Amino acid sequence: MSTISPAENKNQVSIICRTLDRPVLQQALQSIASQDYPNIEIVLVDAIGNNSLDSTASGDRPLVLVTTGSALSRSAAANAGLKAAHGKYIQFLDDDDWIDPNHVSQLVSVLENSDDTAAAYSSTQKTNATGDSLDYVFREAFDPILLMRDNYIPIHAILFDASLLEHGCRFDEAFDIYEDWDFWLQLSQHTDFQHIDSITAYYREGGDSDTAVEDVRLRYQADNLLGKGRAAIFEKWLPKWTGERVNSLIGQLDQSVLLCEQDAQIHRELQRNAELQHGIEKRDTKMNERDIQINELDLQINELDLQILNSVSQLEQLQLHSERQAQHVSELELRLNTIYDSASWKLMGPIRRVGRTLTADKNSESDSSASDK
Repeated sequence: MSTISPAENKNQVSIICRTLDRPVLQQALQSIASQDYPNIEIVLVDAIGNNSLDSTASGDRPLVLVTTGSALSRSAAANAGLKAAHGKYIQFLDDDDWIDPNHVSQLVSVLENSDDTAAAYSSTQKTNATGDSLDYVFREAFDPILLMRDNYIPIHAILFDASLLEHGCRFDEAFDIYEDWDFWLQLSQHTDFQHIDSITAYYREGGDSDTAVEDVRLRYQADNLLGKGRAAIFEKWLPKWTGERVNSLIGQLDQSVLLCEQDAQIHRELQRNAELQHGIEKRDTKMNERDIQINELDLQINELDLQILNSVSQLEQLQLHSERQAQHVSELELRLNTIYDSASWKLMGPIRRVGRTLTADKNSESDSSASDK
């Protein structure tokens, strides 16, 4: 649903949708209908020629149906869409791709705020056939020399000013693949592109326009479809490129500078790793020294524990010996008291007293005799 009224922005955007009437067309149309930019017309090109397209998913967006009743090549379908478009700005959206609701509004904002840029593009998320995101995003910053070497901008990522068509820019119908690459090369002769690193477009792999391969070497083989397509692009464009631009292209392809930079980077990484390793070794040494100190302390603590245990044992033995002595004294006192309380002890009392008296007298006489001597 639109969030900006047409009165606020009258610059119409034409979105050209080439379709083979696949079921995914409805998702593509729905993504156009959901744009928050208000002034959009849909140019639906019937590339399969069955004249029975279902466009209900486009909602209330103005729609121009382009059909010839016969099948159209990709380039011919694109040119038919360009011819039917009325907008100040133009974008392509094939029926197997889709865009976020803010895709158009962001790109229009860039073009309206730039005096020297007539084309702008967003980053694009690659997905599998079912629409699940893959681990790849088309997000290369614009580089006209890189564009001479490779097509790195998906067709629905770009919004461009229709005034560029006044320079005669059209899709070359001699190309069955890379027709969009050729068209971008045409546009780049008249304007720079501005890249917004915001993912607002989605590219479904496996479509009829898919030029990605797991083995990139196939793109350079003469007997491969992609190799033939690239060769056709270069046969067309090499005569148009100046020696300066070709030299810049070769310089970009020359890997010697890159290899030197990579070697320097590897050297820096090795140096950094060596420093980290040295730091780790110093840390390990300190940790080993600390472990030795801890072990020594543990030994001292163990010795003290043994001494404490010995002292406790000795104390327990002393306490046990003392208790035994106290018990022995108690037993002796008990026996003595028993003797004192016995009848025989009491009866023998007078005799003991006489004995002590006689012993005392005898001792006295012995002392006197000794003194006389």
